[in-house]
Amino acid sequence: MDFRYRARSSDGKIIEGALRGESQTQVVGVLRSRGMFPISVEAKRAETASGSGSFMNDLRKIGTVSLRDKVVFFRQLATMVKAGITLGNALEIIGEQTKNARLAEAILKVKSSIDSGFSMSSAMRSRKEFDTLMVSIVQAGEEGGVLDDSLDRLAAFLERQDALRRKIISAISYPAVVILFSFFILYILVTVVIPKFATVFKGLNVPLPKITVFMFDFGTWIANYWYIPPIVVLLLAVVMILMQKSPSTRPMLDAFKLKVPVTGDILFRTVMARSNRTLASLVQSGVPILKSLEMTAEVSDNYVISQAYLKLRDAAKKGRGLGETARELKIFPTMIAHMMRVGEETGQLEEMLNKVADWFELELDEKIKRLTSILEPVLIMVVGGMVAFVALAIFSPIVAAIQALM
Repeated sequence: MDFRYRARSSDGKIIEGALRGESQTQVVGVLRSRGMFPISVEAKRAETASGSGSFMNDLRKIGTVSLRDKVVFFRQLATMVKAGITLGNALEIIGEQTKNARLAEAILKVKSSIDSGFSMSSAMRSRKEFDTLMVSIVQAGEEGGVLDDSLDRLAAFLERQDALRRKIISAISYPAVVILFSFFILYILVTVVIPKFATVFKGLNVPLPKITVFMFDFGTWIANYWYIPPIVVLLLAVVMILMQKSPSTRPMLDAFKLKVPVTGDILFRTVMARSNRTLASLVQSGVPILKSLEMTAEVSDNYVISQAYLKLRDAAKKGRGLGETARELKIFPTMIAHMMRVGEETGQLEEMLNKVADWFELELDEKIKRLTSILEPVLIMVVGGMVAFVALAIFSPIVAAIQALM
């Protein structure tokens, strides 16, 4: 049987290739005898004559794995391991009952690698469904002999991240729906209703106000070139995505995001809540502080804040305290620097970071509630203003025509 492997050589390089062997265990042994550390070893799948079965199977696995699915997986795994079920059996049970095809395949692959002698963290590292943070927390639990606690802690961390994400989505869903519906109604008015009035007014030979002429011209333009606004929006979205991915423009764009009125403050509080919660979970799981700071920088998802955490890491390498360094970095509020310093002095850094994250989440809740309460009347006025503008454009010449006949 042929196996595809991915291994790390003695000099740290990643090597990929194929080997023939009777079993996965045998291939792992051969790789180790060659001085390589196996990362993943998978049997090559036999292709069917038609390929239709393989295609349909792959098609089901294209979908993404949601954060909620990962929360359920780690929570179930932690519960089973605490109940005394072996890790392999627990993974097999969860993999068979998981509805997400991609996650189910990843779980069963991890189980197969564990059966071949890999640790769970090593097996997870070869799967894209599990990020570096998850792998590090699991690895810390394995090294400390508290894998069940680490899995439970990881599930709790992901639950909080999912809850935070849902808060943001719920905050923007209402105004987004109202705005989209308003534009849809406006489109119907200017492309269906207004052209009929334009035909009537042309027959009456009535002088039209400028607002009516503008509305008629706008309706004609939209009817003829309806595809231009969506293309412009799409191009703007593409430009923003490219700027976000480009190393030269991302720092400027991320800094601008934090300075935008209203949304900038919400984004800052969101990133601070997520990054402090991440750092607390990593430290609590036993991950070394330098690695924890580096990984926190990776998940912050904002260049400015990411660089701040990397500066904390560089200062920590030189023996400086986190609180002392954070006080010098303007991006961190004074409260964070103070709580870090207290946490370092009392040996309860993770507890202090969790309190900081709790505070930012509480502030974010209040901010979102206030914003929602303000947005509702604003959106009503905007929608009402659009309707009033269209009504004024239509009824102004009608009133003028009636007055002319009197």
